[in-house]
Amino acid sequence: MWNHESMNTTTEPRIARAARKRLPTPPPPSRELLLADMLSQTGRHGVPIRRRLLQTDSSAGAASRAGPLALMLRTRDSSTLDAYLLIHAMASSSIPYRASYFSTSWVRLMKFDVAAEAAAASSRWSKVITRLEALQLVERQRTGNIMNYLLLDESGSGHAYERPTKLAHGRWFSLPYRYWLDGWDQKLSMAEKVMLLIALDQPDGFQIPYERFNDWYGISKSTAKRGLTGLYDRGILDVRDDYHLSGRSPTGWVQIRSYTAQGLWAKAERDKAMKTKAAKHVPIVFTPEEVAGVGDQTDHNM
Repeated sequence: MWNHESMNTTTEPRIARAARKRLPTPPPPSRELLLADMLSQTGRHGVPIRRRLLQTDSSAGAASRAGPLALMLRTRDSSTLDAYLLIHAMASSSIPYRASYFSTSWVRLMKFDVAAEAAAASSRWSKVITRLEALQLVERQRTGNIMNYLLLDESGSGHAYERPTKLAHGRWFSLPYRYWLDGWDQKLSMAEKVMLLIALDQPDGFQIPYERFNDWYGISKSTAKRGLTGLYDRGILDVRDDYHLSGRSPTGWVQIRSYTAQGLWAKAERDKAMKTKAAKHVPIVFTPEEVAGVGDQTDHNM
């Protein structure tokens, strides 16, 4: 006959000892796996970004309406924009609008750890954050061993961030998470990224002459042309040329080029994604035997 009490006294210590057993440290997860998990925790399918990142609200007394985006472009290093968009995606989903992760996670998302020692990768990340602080887009706050990044207003004014939910909060557009999940953040050039953000802020069939990008966004004609051409070649933008009747032209006609974001970038698709409730985040769990297979295997495939 089994003695239930005696069975408990013999098995419980064994279970306790097994729980205390130290497992070997697993390899770092792939960037793609970590990125998908972190984005899933926001409970959204995209990130809302105010137009103020692209251009100021008013042109009164200013030669250019350029916003912080133009200042990022001048660094000639896309990592500043890349870091900002990632922090924005992680921090803007809920109050107090901050992202709290170890620096090693950010370094991995930015791929700074590829072909670089840990100290050098961490230092590079710190320099990027310093640039974002100088632009007054992010505020750094430490809690123990974790650095918190508090999101500030997209205008670079240093004012507190408030998630836009209506027009009174400022004009805004959405950047779908597929920008990261499909690897577009790794594929696009700096010029293409800048022009993608501008295109997503525009209505279907928008028309902006190359010469106007400097006045409106602080972006050179050559950068605008490279970016728009690249987006067309990648199938992100549809381009249409039409002739408009004009008495100001010696021929009586003016050629006008219009652009429309298509596919997952189309406004209708992005609006639908933003209104669709995301699935509840479920932690990804691996056994010690499985975890060895989710390391750096995909990090160098892009």
